Amino acid sequence: MATKSADKDKDKEATKPAFEYTDEMIQKAADLIVKQGYVTRKDIPEMKDLDWAYGLGEKVDKYFNNKNAGRYIYHEDFDYAGGDIADIIFDMDQVKTRTDALKKLGEVLGDKIIDGNLDEIEHDITN
Repeated sequence: MATKSADKDKDKEATKPAFEYTDEMIQKAADLIVKQGYVTRKDIPEMKDLDWAYGLGEKVDKYFNNKNAGRYIYHEDFDYAGGDIADIIFDMDQVKTRTDALKKLGEVLGDKIIDGNLDEIEHDITN
């Protein structure tokens, strides 16, 4: 008998959109990461779709793992002033921290970083 948890996981898999990633697209993203340390929607416009970008991040990570490249590939979504949410896929050996990735993505996209840390924002909402 299947558990409710397993059924929920199966439902998520069934509703998850299926995206196509060409070898050329994965190679382009990997080459950009090697060259500049990251890839964004400025480089690959399809990354405007956050779910698509997440899948690309998984493919690029798998690509580097298959090559035994020893890269730590990370995918992150960030919110910016004005409501823009954007993705960056980056190599943590080149872009050292999530904060560095936030700043780099904001710089590349021309988006303003929201001031304050999460604790300050949560305090303002709850008080």
